[in-house]
This record gives sequence, structure tokens and C-alpha cells, in this order.
Amino acid sequence: MHGLTPVYVATWVAVHKTDDKGNRRYKYIIHTGSSRSSKTYSLIDAADKYAKTYSNKRGTIWRDTKTDCKKTVLTDALKHHKNTGRYQKSYIFNKTESIFHYDNGSTVEIHGTDDEETVHGLTQDWAWLNEPYKISKDTFDQIDQRTSDFIFIDWNPKKNHWIDILSKQDNAIVIHSTYKDNPFCPPEQRKKIESYQPIKFTEVVLNGLISTNECIKYDFKTNDRGFTDTQIKELKRCINNEESGTAEPYKWEVYGLGQKGERPNRILRFKEIPFSEYLSINKPVYYGVDWGAVDPMGILEAKYYDGALYLHEISYDSENTIKSKLLPTEISQIQSNIDEGFIMWYFRKLGIDNKRPIICDSNRPLKIIALRKAGFEMALAAVKGSGSVVDGIDLLNNLDVYYTHTSINLKYENENYSRKVDKRTGEVLEEPEDMDNHLIDPARYVAQFLVQQGIIKVI
Repeated sequence: MHGLTPVYVATWVAVHKTDDKGNRRYKYIIHTGSSRSSKTYSLIDAADKYAKTYSNKRGTIWRDTKTDCKKTVLTDALKHHKNTGRYQKSYIFNKTESIFHYDNGSTVEIHGTDDEETVHGLTQDWAWLNEPYKISKDTFDQIDQRTSDFIFIDWNPKKNHWIDILSKQDNAIVIHSTYKDNPFCPPEQRKKIESYQPIKFTEVVLNGLISTNECIKYDFKTNDRGFTDTQIKELKRCINNEESGTAEPYKWEVYGLGQKGERPNRILRFKEIPFSEYLSINKPVYYGVDWGAVDPMGILEAKYYDGALYLHEISYDSENTIKSKLLPTEISQIQSNIDEGFIMWYFRKLGIDNKRPIICDSNRPLKIIALRKAGFEMALAAVKGSGSVVDGIDLLNNLDVYYTHTSINLKYENENYSRKVDKRTGEVLEEPEDMDNHLIDPARYVAQFLVQQGIIKVI
């Protein structure tokens, strides 16, 4: 990609748009759209141009971790600047700190929201949140209140997110783009994206000119419905997609059209409620835990009332991530009571009630034993065995399940938890995919425990 894209032009116009009083019109410039629509490269160009044009401006670029931000945005930026020739010694790049220092005093910095001190300490003129699927609303608010000029956000809208609400504000603009808006999209990548398009998404079907079933038998030689050459070309391609098995409605909606699509074979349909409603439920609390040193350690709180299960996310960071954020005083606290260790300290920090049942993944029995010794006497191993996962999913689906609006990661898992598909036959299996389940599993553990206790009645 060597030229400036239409997406870049729209971005630059939005940055400089003013209201009747001459004030900045948009604080939030939100890019939404398909894969290969040039969102990332266009924002790299916009960031570089802004830094060159305006002196002493501090810009920050964020992902959920700095490592990911360096692997994605930074790598793309360095490559793009080199390929386009836009790096003309206008800046010095500090590789150690991942900061672009421009000649006019402006900087562009790479950051990750896993560093809470940086999130709460930095102020900037502008910020860019790149694909912030795992960045919470609270973390965004911290960055937002410390950003004076504007914020870029780019994402593929593949799930519900706080961005949906933000985009409705008067000082927000949404720039939607697809791969068709990118004149520099490589032909092979365009071909791959278009291979997802099913017949039902062709222009002739969407406009009601022909049904999906009629398309399969359509006589292109006679073309008695007078389709244009472009329509015929698209229809033939999509028929071939169906016949070759590459057509996938979800992937086409998300990666082709840049629209929100529902995950195929989705399992759960939990409902969202305000946190205040959860707090108002005066019922006993139960806890579910899914251990994770590298993967997220999912911990949730649950209540059961009138045939419904209510869930609230407490923690989602991995043990390693939590430990990397510890303050010196916290490290000292843990080291001063070496018999208890990190997990017991963390459970107490979270305010977990040691008098209430804590249903834990059974794959770390020593952690459960240690919890009991530390006073969490009702720490229990979840019941596992043949069929327990499928039975637990059926149990959740037969309950009314609600989660608090602050439970961002639980919301994501609810929307993306899907059944396996046999790669050979295409058959949808009962078992779920072993992913997006770090809070779903604890919810299942709690529900199955409540059945064992006779609190939930299974008919």
C-alpha cells in the first residue's frame, strides 16, 4: 500500500471538523469495518501526519498488552513507513521505549493497558485504541479523561461492546469501510475474503430479484431476468463458494461487510442486567474459579433466586499478569506470610467470603488444599467426569442466566462460546470448543454444585 486511502482522507477530515463555534466537532473517531479495509494503515498515516503537522503533541497507541501492540501496530507502522518512503528522517525511533520522537517535539508512543500505572498516569493529546476487544470500559474511561484532543478507535464489530454505546454520542463519528474501499488490497486477500460470501448475500437476492434456491438453477446463457454482468459475476462466484464449501455467513458479515454477526453454533444466551440489580438480590453468594497461570484465571460471584442464576465477574487476569502488576508493598505482604502465598492473598484482596462455597476447577488440587488451610474452608473441587461439560451446558441453557453489565469478559464469552464442528464431515458436535470458557466453566461449576445441594431442582 503506497498511496493515501479514502479511509485516511475521511479520518483527516474528521480530525479537523469543527462546530459552529469553531470547537472540535469529534472527540471519538471510530473506524469500523471489514478485514483489509485499510483501517490500520490509514490510521498509521493519520498519526504520522498529525505528529509532523502539529508541534509538541503527544500521541499514544494502545492494545490490551504492550507486547501485542508492538507485534501488530508497531510492526505495521515501521514496515509501512519504510515501504511508502514516508520516513524521511522526520523522527527518531527509540526501539527500547517504542517511541517515535519527531523533530518538532511531537511523540507517538506504544503502550498496553496491562500496565495500570501507565493507564492511570499518562496524559496525551490524542490516543488510538487498536482492536480494543479486551479493553474494559473502565480502562477506556481512564485513557479518555486524560486525552485532550481526540481518540481513534478501530475494530471489526464481531461482538457487542462498549464501543456501540460510545458511537451514539454526539461527539462521535463512525467511519465504516470494507475491503472494497481499499484500492491497495492485495488480490489474493480480496479473493480470500470474497470466498466467504454465500448466495443469500448477493445483490440479486438481497434486492428480491431472485430466491436463493432459484439461483442454483439459473440459466446464465438466457439470463431471462436481465442481470447485469457485475451481478452475474458475483452470483457465479457465490454459487462456486457454496459448492466448494468456503461460504460462511458469519465470516462474510464480519470480515467482508464489516458488520456484527452472530457466532455460528453459539451455545449460550445469557442476559445483561445493571450491577445495581445484582446487588439488590439478597441471596447467598457462591464463587466459581477457573485456574490460570498464563491463560485468564476466571473468578466469578453467583447468586440463585427464583429459578434464575445471577453472575458477576470478579477477575479475569492470569496469575502471571496479576503478579506483574503487584506494588512493592503488596509483594512485601505476600512474602511476609510465605505459608499462605499469592492465591490466598489475592482472594482476600478480592474480598472473597471465606465462609461461602468456592467451587474450583479440580485440575489444581494443591491450590484447593492451600485455600482450606488458609481459612477458605468451603473451597471445593468441581465435579468432573464423562459428560459433565455437556450436562453443565444443558443445565445453564435450561436456566435463566443473567450477568452484570460490568462483566465485560463474561459478556464476550457468552457471545462467543460455540460448539465444535467435525472438520471432516462438517457435523456440529455437542461438545463446545475449548476456548472462551474461563468464566463459563466457573458458572457451570456453580450451577452443578447447586444441583448437588438440591437448591436447583432438575426435572
